[in-house]
Amino acid sequence: MDAATLQETPFSQPGFAMSDVVGGRVIDGSEFRALLVSHRHMVRADRRADKMRGLRDLDTGELFLTDERRLFDFRR
Repeated sequence: MDAATLQETPFSQPGFAMSDVVGGRVIDGSEFRALLVSHRHMVRADRRADKMRGLRDLDTGELFLTDERRLFDFRR
């Protein structure tokens, strides 16, 4: 996996520093659920200490993270 293929995006939720998401992209719960059932080759890449659930795309190396506390919050 090439580090250049990983993306960084700002994380605006309170309680998280930029270092928590370095090397990944934070997405909302609905996008995370869509990736779970997509045809992309994904493996779990959770960061349990940060309470983040993650998926890594095996083809591109992209890392997608979401806050586990908001994963099933359907109001958003």
